[in-house]
Amino acid sequence: MFGNTLRTLGVAALLSFAALPDAAAAACTVAKVSGAEKPIPNKGLNQGLLDKAVVARVNAERCRRGLPAVTTTSGLRKQAARHSQWMARSQKLSHKASGSFNRTLTDRLRASGVRFRTGAENIGWVHLYGIDGNKFMIRSSQQCFFTTKSGRRIGRHSYNSLASLIVRKWMDSPGHRKNILGRKLRYSGVGAGVQPSAKYCGSVFLTHIFAG
Repeated sequence: MFGNTLRTLGVAALLSFAALPDAAAAACTVAKVSGAEKPIPNKGLNQGLLDKAVVARVNAERCRRGLPAVTTTSGLRKQAARHSQWMARSQKLSHKASGSFNRTLTDRLRASGVRFRTGAENIGWVHLYGIDGNKFMIRSSQQCFFTTKSGRRIGRHSYNSLASLIVRKWMDSPGHRKNILGRKLRYSGVGAGVQPSAKYCGSVFLTHIFAG
């Protein structure tokens, strides 16, 4: 009764890194993002807040492996948001958009205004409510009332919970993980699009673009 799909566009580079000693890795905590406990709305999603929540977790993963943090640029974030919104409208998970604007990753990188020599892109979708990976009961589909089997209500994602879920799924996927830990990647932008009419009261499509 649930599902998620993830795809990747790989970086043309070999990764070589070593994990930090336990004590040093423990210092690589996820930066707290003010306001990120707010629920994801059907309309008016705060792209900047989601970007901060995702990048905080991505940079913690990079830190634990001795890699430098990536820095958000507004141009990459804008392109990631536009691509995610296209995926949400079309209900299609793809690195290649239809239409006349920024159809490919290369197009999006060029439109971002960031000077780059390499780039990568992670995309994915999850349900708007926190049912992914959980066995759940539908108490009322009209009221979006879902519970666990024990009766605990499952609400819609917050910016933090959405960021945690998508980064965890990307890190569990070798191709996405390679992009997150790309040594040559320095800049990034995260964006999302919400499709509230999707099954189980909505889905969220996400794009994370990297440049280096």
